[in-house]
Amino acid sequence: MRKNHYVQSFVFAIVIGVIPLVASLSFAESYIGGQLGFTIPESLGGVSQTGGGARFSNLDLNNSFTYGAKAGHYFERYKWLGVETDLYTTNPHLENQNATRTTPAGPTSVIVPGALTRVTTLAFSLMARYPGERFQPYAGMGMGVYFAKATGAFSKDTDTSPGFHLVGGARFFVTKEVALFGEYKHDRATFSFPSLPTGVGTGITGDYMAHTLVVGVSYHFLPEGR
Repeated sequence: MRKNHYVQSFVFAIVIGVIPLVASLSFAESYIGGQLGFTIPESLGGVSQTGGGARFSNLDLNNSFTYGAKAGHYFERYKWLGVETDLYTTNPHLENQNATRTTPAGPTSVIVPGALTRVTTLAFSLMARYPGERFQPYAGMGMGVYFAKATGAFSKDTDTSPGFHLVGGARFFVTKEVALFGEYKHDRATFSFPSLPTGVGTGITGDYMAHTLVVGVSYHFLPEGR
């Protein structure tokens, strides 16, 4: 599948890009953390019927709790610059809803069945921060690999897609190594579920966009002498 080829190429490029940084990581401030929050997805947009010319109005997705983990590094020479890997899961279920299906013959009203939907994000970001001792605002942007699963009454589809990831927030150190943080994440990707019922036939492709708010705790491994 062509999309899977793009995903494999993207992951390979990430790995190759990280290799030159490995030698400097021992001189960096490293951290790991856990996070819990809430995802507010926008309606699935640009919806079309897989393998056909029909288009649908935007489809509503449910808000969902989010949980995950992250790890990152800030470099000793440039204390404001770092890299981060972010992994989190949310369940923006597709609602059972009325939608407008448009074909060359004109628009018609259909009922699109609901589906249990799960999206897991694996994101890689370039980060920038204010390197304060107690309070550190930060922001970053990068790319993600998005693993989606949609389960209907009589169907189950999975899809893996590359996409865009944006993050911003702030952390407050309660000890020298332990910090509390809060942040906002923005994600975009395109998913295809060829077996999912549409009310008239099967198959949906659409653009996913989500806003996520999380809070969490991180532990920082500081270089000796700090």
